[in-house]
Amino acid sequence: MRLLKIYDTEAIAYIDKGFLENNDIPAFVEQNAMSSVFPAPDSGTSSIGLFVDDAKYGDAARLLASRPK
Repeated sequence: MRLLKIYDTEAIAYIDKGFLENNDIPAFVEQNAMSSVFPAPDSGTSSIGLFVDDAKYGDAARLLASRPK
C-alpha cells in the first residue's frame, strides 16, 4: 500500500475514497498517517491518509487530479 494523499479532515478523505472505489480502485483511510510515515515522538500531528495499492497509485493520482473540486 502507498500513501496517496494527506487530509486535514476525515470527511474529505472518505469522499475521495468513495470516488476512487467507484472507479474500481480500492482505497483505505487511516488516521494519524503522518506519524506512521514520519515518526516523531510527541509531535501532535493528527493527519488522515488515503492509501491505495502500489499498482493502482498512478491511476488513482490521475483520477484525483482530474476530479472536479
